[in-house]
Amino acid sequence: MAKKSEKHGKSRGFKIKEDEPKLTPLDFEKDKLASDKEGVSISLKYYREETECFSEWQSGEMKKFSATIKKVSGLSASTLKGHKPLCVPHKYDPAESRFTRPDKLSEDLSFFELKVDPSNKARVHGVFVGSVFFLVWLDRLHAVYPEK
Repeated sequence: MAKKSEKHGKSRGFKIKEDEPKLTPLDFEKDKLASDKEGVSISLKYYREETECFSEWQSGEMKKFSATIKKVSGLSASTLKGHKPLCVPHKYDPAESRFTRPDKLSEDLSFFELKVDPSNKARVHGVFVGSVFFLVWLDRLHAVYPEK
């Protein structure tokens, strides 16, 4: 732990060089989103709870969701997008009208489906921005694209 300077009341060891620009949270996000060398992270920023809530998921489904998070965190976005058993791009609009795009998401962003449980129906849907997957809809019963 850094000791406080008696003269100025500041911690020693935490110096900012004046000639280097300060890194803001926005700069950090730009670097993070632009990088395809790191694993994918999942954000709930645009999550639509009115479509489906995590409270509807059973404990086994939540465990598989946690395992999916761990799995995607080890893959770059481009690798994940090419991993068909786990990630599939949307080809057309969802079957049910409750699955709507949030107003704040650009129409230019393509939706993808992540298979939480390929042997079952559980899925999540969202968009990629760099290495971040913005989860928008939960779909535990595979209602966005029901099997025919």
